[in-house]
Amino acid sequence: MAQISSGDRSHPGFLVQHRGIIIQAVLLMALWLVLSGRFYPEPIFYGIISVAFVVWLNMGVRHIPLSSGEYLSGHQIYFSRLLLYIPWLLWQIAKSAAFVAYLTLHPRMPINPMVVTFESRLPNPIAKVILGNSISLTPGTLTLDIYENQFTVHAIVDEVEEDLVSGDMESRVGRLYLRRCTPEEMCNGVCILKRGKEIKKAMEHQEEDKA
Repeated sequence: MAQISSGDRSHPGFLVQHRGIIIQAVLLMALWLVLSGRFYPEPIFYGIISVAFVVWLNMGVRHIPLSSGEYLSGHQIYFSRLLLYIPWLLWQIAKSAAFVAYLTLHPRMPINPMVVTFESRLPNPIAKVILGNSISLTPGTLTLDIYENQFTVHAIVDEVEEDLVSGDMESRVGRLYLRRCTPEEMCNGVCILKRGKEIKKAMEHQEEDKA
């Protein structure tokens, strides 16, 4: 019987070694087809060219340091959890859009704008970027700044702020990289800044700290 050398076992197959690139290409191509709505050869050909170009660009980005000693390729994401996170985020966007529409159409327009800061415990810069973009994509909240572990977010009403600092979204983003992550472990040091001089002073102090 032929023996498999240890050297052969130490090298993963092509599909395993390039799994991330393959999944990225498949997801981008699926997005292209859904957005274009055209399934005949010419747009599919252009889609393949565009996806190949984007994947090639991303391969270069993976080797650019995010911060001192941290690279994109060093943070492995759970793709199965990502596939669950995307529809959950789309549902949150839909619910928030309906709520913002209600506030806009309400005769009294019961909004209470505020700026919220909180400390995040997300494990790496990529997770923080995902959280920041998820917050901004959700109507009613906007990520103003991310500095180290501190997030500064604008919220339009108390209900939106409460959902934000509950830690639910942050823990879901954390579980993209961590085996276990609960809402109770997230969103520390929450501080609500009302509109007016208090917000302006806080933003000025934050700029001074960065300098």
